[in-house]
Amino acid sequence: MSRTILVSVLAGAAIGCATPNAVTYSPINAPPRPFVRRPPAEVDVIVGKPPARPTVDVGMFEVGQGMNDDGSGKSTASMIRTLREHAALRGCDAVQVMDVEVVGRNGWRVVRGVCEMYTDAEAGQTLSRVGGAPSGRLPGEGQSCVVASGGSITPQPCPYPLVCANSRCVSPYQ
Repeated sequence: MSRTILVSVLAGAAIGCATPNAVTYSPINAPPRPFVRRPPAEVDVIVGKPPARPTVDVGMFEVGQGMNDDGSGKSTASMIRTLREHAALRGCDAVQVMDVEVVGRNGWRVVRGVCEMYTDAEAGQTLSRVGGAPSGRLPGEGQSCVVASGGSITPQPCPYPLVCANSRCVSPYQ
């Protein structure tokens, strides 16, 4: 389990409030074409078998289980929705769920998935149909933000899944 995910889960457990599923992304191979943000419903989710179409594995996601308001862990279904959402933000054509691991004494789960990009002729047609542009802005994208630091400034966080970079809320996949 990555250190980032573990810290997020433990921090949420310590303060007893709802936390989103924590996501990390690690690039693996160069994409065969530019990434294009898409709606989550357009990302194929594949479980238990390789994709039927030719692909390149371009990255790996790890989704650490978040917490509900009552302190219970978020469901595996919620974690897979988060995986699909982040795959869409990243620009993956599909995400292949590799495993669901139970970690620690509390039985926290981690879902791992591979970001796939199709390499067949249909993939090129889809890119030209979408026009190579992101599919709209996320709520809060572009708004001002302040990252928490040891000073007296009150942090102004970005709405999930956006992150604060250069005092603006942006997609975590630039």
